[in-house]
Amino acid sequence: MSEMKDLIAIFKAETEEHLTKVDNGLVALEKRPDNLELVSELNRVVHTLKGAARVFGFFEIQDIAHRIEDIFERVAEKKIVFTSFIAERIFKGIDAIRAILEKIVQEKAVDVDISDLCGELEACLSIAHEAQGTITQRKQRREHKRRKGGVALEGKNTQAKEHEEEKKQDKVVDRIGETETPPLSMQTEEYIRVPLSRLDKLMYLVGEVAIDKMNTSALIAEAKRLSKLSKQMQKSISFLNEAIKREFSSINEEVIKSLSQCDVQMGKLKEYTLKLFDHISMESFQLGPVIDEMQTMIKEIKMIPLSTIFEGFPRMVRDIASQQGKEVNLAISGEETQLDKKVLDGIKSSLVHLLRNCIDHGIEEPGVRVTLGKQRSGTIKVSAFHEADNVAVAIEDDGRGLDIAEIKRTALKKRLASDFELENMTDQEVLNLIFMNGFSTSPLVTDVSGRGMGLDIVRRDITNLKGQVILDAQKDKGTKFTLVLPLTIAIIQVLFVKVQDMLFSLPMLSITECVKVNMDEISTLEGRMAVQIHEQITPLVRLDEVLGLPPPRDEERKAKKEMLAVIAASLDRRVGFIVDEIVGEEEAFIRSLGKHLGKVKNVSGAIIMPTGEVVVVLDAADLIAHSALGISPAPRKKPASELKPKERRILVVEDAFSTRELEKSILETHGYFVDTAVDGLDALDRMTSTKYDLIVSDIEMPRMDGFELCETLKKNEEYKDVPFVIVTSLQKEEDKRRGIEIGAAAYIVKSAFEQMNLLDTIERLMG
Repeated sequence: MSEMKDLIAIFKAETEEHLTKVDNGLVALEKRPDNLELVSELNRVVHTLKGAARVFGFFEIQDIAHRIEDIFERVAEKKIVFTSFIAERIFKGIDAIRAILEKIVQEKAVDVDISDLCGELEACLSIAHEAQGTITQRKQRREHKRRKGGVALEGKNTQAKEHEEEKKQDKVVDRIGETETPPLSMQTEEYIRVPLSRLDKLMYLVGEVAIDKMNTSALIAEAKRLSKLSKQMQKSISFLNEAIKREFSSINEEVIKSLSQCDVQMGKLKEYTLKLFDHISMESFQLGPVIDEMQTMIKEIKMIPLSTIFEGFPRMVRDIASQQGKEVNLAISGEETQLDKKVLDGIKSSLVHLLRNCIDHGIEEPGVRVTLGKQRSGTIKVSAFHEADNVAVAIEDDGRGLDIAEIKRTALKKRLASDFELENMTDQEVLNLIFMNGFSTSPLVTDVSGRGMGLDIVRRDITNLKGQVILDAQKDKGTKFTLVLPLTIAIIQVLFVKVQDMLFSLPMLSITECVKVNMDEISTLEGRMAVQIHEQITPLVRLDEVLGLPPPRDEERKAKKEMLAVIAASLDRRVGFIVDEIVGEEEAFIRSLGKHLGKVKNVSGAIIMPTGEVVVVLDAADLIAHSALGISPAPRKKPASELKPKERRILVVEDAFSTRELEKSILETHGYFVDTAVDGLDALDRMTSTKYDLIVSDIEMPRMDGFELCETLKKNEEYKDVPFVIVTSLQKEEDKRRGIEIGAAAYIVKSAFEQMNLLDTIERLMG
């Protein structure tokens, strides 16, 4: 039974490969219906598919393939003319085969009635035949006119050429279905199919070997230290032996003999230690390159060309463009570029969404493009290329691009950013707002776009793969998305850093540079540290604070004249994370945290060191987001003398990230210590470990809203007297009345929200 499953899996893989070839061939054939070589190739593919289906007893697939084969044969024989009408029917047949194949793999009953579909495919033959008859009649009339004009000889020459061409086509048709054995000189390597799970296990074992290699390096260092120590001890004993002989001539003979024996034994220990050191060093010298090569080979085994996912794009682009009445040319390059299978699987849905986005939002209708002075047909370019140790995949269209003003209007309308935030953003920061959850400029919701979901998921998925998304767009010129991806997500370059004597690591892909920052160069902007690096203001945040580690003593921080900062970037946001020590860079095998832990805040995996120590791999995108600087407005200078620390701690409870960070920024600028929570339950969780002097909360939030949170706190003896301020967009009188009834100290409506209004309210409530 298991053997049959394996065979069906092989059949599925081969069938999908055949269907993709037919998809792409049909798209090309629509543009060049006279390409008989392509028709013959497609016929051969469908014939192979039909034969395989017959062997397995999948007769529904066999019958559909047989009808498609009939069509290709007639086209190859020039008995019918290939048209878009025929292409649509064959596409329908291909989709039906895919649906049947899915049922077979899932071991479900194939209860599909294909009689209507087969009838449509058969009808293509007669419809096309009638069209061919009309064309033939026209040719005959033209031939008759030429004969009357005295060009019978030319007609004979033309007939002879047509006859020769027909003979060639007959030979092509005769060869269809034949299995040709290439000459021995042209035969290539043989291949076997291996389950991906086996390769994953092999990669895991290679990771273990790589750790052993690191252990060996540690052993060499220990052996070197031991050899050095034994040499020093031998010198000390020799010196002691000579000193005793010199000073105490009458000393006991046994003592002298014992010292001599110690000297000899230390000499042997030194000799054996040197041999051990040489042996381990030689083993490491020989084993190191083998392990490195094995690691490289295993990585290469899991590498798959991007063509495996690119080859499905022509059909998809053709279908979506057809549905929307648009004309789109797809240009693909770099499909031979290879990526790890897991990375490839992880980016497929993102690439599909970006392509659909280009067609739906980017490429204009043909008439609009002509009015704008563009070609009637739009162009989408998909390219892949190596960039340093990474692979970049770019999707670019020549459509309408992105309008900065439109993005700002949409962000305001959907409450994704405030006027204050937008005024202080650069154009690139405004462009990156399209990656926020809920953002969409589409006026209506369709199956392609407009739901406000997609680009935020693209960013999340690429970030989870340790990659980056770069956006470049100009109004009426086009849009370009570039995905920068690691070759593999199992073994990557990391930077080891220390914070409070704890070792952490950061993926090198997200790090732009490491710098030393003089304390005199640091300025305070909006209550936060910042420094100018390469003429760009870069916010600074202490890594231990972001990770929630207990703060070091103030005197330790004050004693430092310089600080080390690791500059990380995500979506054009740069943040400098202050660390105590930069240990070094190394290639490491990353372990996942396991399904039982799921996604842990600020963490993407772990590394096991040669000592057995587990080092956490930090998630740079998470760190930037949780550092409260992810989409904060551009900082404005604030003299340190204006800050008035009040030693009061406030909790801001708000599910909208932009609003939450704006409120936090305002309060911190005026000297308050501020923590944040995304909803009521998150707030209650934070209150278990921290005492707050005031709560600022929204009402509409997931899991637990502001009303429920306020009611819960007012029943708690510890928090019943803590002022609760509601800041919400709900402005109905019944909502305000309910807020007062449950014990809220203030109710501020966001539409009338002013910074000083909130600050004055807090000042009054906290005295």
